[in-house]
Amino acid sequence: MRKFDFLAMAAVSVTFATSAFAAGKVACVGNSITYGFGIESWPDQTSYPHHLQGMLRGDAPGDTVENFGVSSLTVRKDDQASYWKGHRFAPAIEFAADTVIIELGTNDSKAYTQWSTPAQNAAVDSAITADFEALIDTFQVKSKPHIFICLAPYVNNVDWNILDTAVVKRVNPAILRAGIEKGVNVIDLHSRFSALENRSWYLSDMVHPSVEGAKHLAEIVYAHLQKDTLHVTQEGSKLVAPKGFGYQWYKDGKVLKGDTLETLSINSVGKYKVSVKVDEKSLSRIVTAPLNVQETTGLKPNIRTGRDNDALEGASAGFRTEQQFDANGRTLKKSGKHQKSFSKLR
Repeated sequence: MRKFDFLAMAAVSVTFATSAFAAGKVACVGNSITYGFGIESWPDQTSYPHHLQGMLRGDAPGDTVENFGVSSLTVRKDDQASYWKGHRFAPAIEFAADTVIIELGTNDSKAYTQWSTPAQNAAVDSAITADFEALIDTFQVKSKPHIFICLAPYVNNVDWNILDTAVVKRVNPAILRAGIEKGVNVIDLHSRFSALENRSWYLSDMVHPSVEGAKHLAEIVYAHLQKDTLHVTQEGSKLVAPKGFGYQWYKDGKVLKGDTLETLSINSVGKYKVSVKVDEKSLSRIVTAPLNVQETTGLKPNIRTGRDNDALEGASAGFRTEQQFDANGRTLKKSGKHQKSFSKLR
């Protein structure tokens, strides 16, 4: 398996297994950054999907990468320049990919201007998150691919109204919410691909990768594909995530609100997985393969305690909850105890 030293940079990262990821048919979905605006050639020898093809075939000759990038498009359905309305949307779905890499959001930053009200900005935030989630669901209908969504890279072009401030504060948080909610892999391009550290990676417009930059972008994506080999381990009634810097657990494809620790106590059968933040200084996340828990014999009742904003939404401030379930998930006990009293129970 190839390794790229630049990914080690200053960030502390998790050590992964060395087995190569079988990408199969890869659909690169995106805007002009994926398409290769300003560097395109025929036949394509310049875009990041082209370079990714060469890297993957070094591991598995049967892997096939298709470029479904289209310039100027957004992820939002209600936008006139929506990817959903573009000529490559239907072919991308019909491709029935084994791996889907979605790089959209840069053009959505145009919606945030100095004249926008907080309510308007919030509406765009919600639309980006909802439509990213819908796009993820749509790709999973035709096939059941491994999905990687990308946080938009650094950009800065005032004439085009594409500003990095909007990307950092609005667009990428909206994309990340979709990735965590849907339990898919997240590639933090913004922390890895920036003109501030690597000016030669960009064209003069400060939005699009140069020929050199497209190759490095492919290396970043390729390295994250290799990390898609993580697994959950089971220790009795406890599931243990791979080592990382943050966690979100899921059961049967649904996010378990508030279950964000390295371990998870379980009391019922089902398919469990966990999203792992794999770098200390980036927002990249890799989701483990599902673990099918088929036997609950010997599992202890699940007891959840603690102050958690998701689990305790609507509860009174200063209180902790204690909730206990039987093996079938039925509530056995639920009580509220004041913070001061709870300390005596420890």
